[in-house]
Amino acid sequence: MRSLAHEIRNPLTNINLSLHQLESEIEDDKKMFTDIVKRNSARINDLIGELMNLSNPVDKIEERIEVKELVHSTLAIAMDRIKLKQIEVTEKHTPEPVYVLGDLKKLQTALLNILINAVEAMEEGAGKLMVETSTSNDGWVCIQIKDNGVGISQQDMTHLFQPYFTGKKNGMGLGLATTHSFIQAHGGNLEVNSQPGKGSVFTVKLRTVSAAAMA
Repeated sequence: MRSLAHEIRNPLTNINLSLHQLESEIEDDKKMFTDIVKRNSARINDLIGELMNLSNPVDKIEERIEVKELVHSTLAIAMDRIKLKQIEVTEKHTPEPVYVLGDLKKLQTALLNILINAVEAMEEGAGKLMVETSTSNDGWVCIQIKDNGVGISQQDMTHLFQPYFTGKKNGMGLGLATTHSFIQAHGGNLEVNSQPGKGSVFTVKLRTVSAAAMA
């Protein structure tokens, strides 16, 4: 998959470089066509990245990750979209630090896909996003992401994590499939509860690691 992605991205890079050179010579009323090329080139590049993620979920990177910092850093990435839609964000975390082992970038991507879906499902100026972490006695940490968006139908719930399934007009259907793949690769679980018109709750469960085990 990596070699195929490289072969596709090489001509795509050449297209974008050529387009950049041509833009200065194109009249303003014709630039709508170059914008179309740029948008679709970016979409192809994103699609390649998502396909690579699905084919190679985790490269066995096991770094110590503090869960509250994981949530904070992922929310920071999504903050532009959150502010743009004037969404109210509430966080609630365990009083003590909680750690997991894994790939920080992959876990950020997994949570980010859920957050972006939540943001897109909520009405501008009326959205309420709650992110809560909690632990259980049997060694799990739960990261719960709750929104008051449009919700998900029962029919769509059965296909939610399948690649290429999407309810979005311009979606690729790879975001939640990638999230599910990454969480499973970390030995975790992903649960969803949702009703149309009543919002959604995504719960990510990951195994915790004790301070003694990390010493």
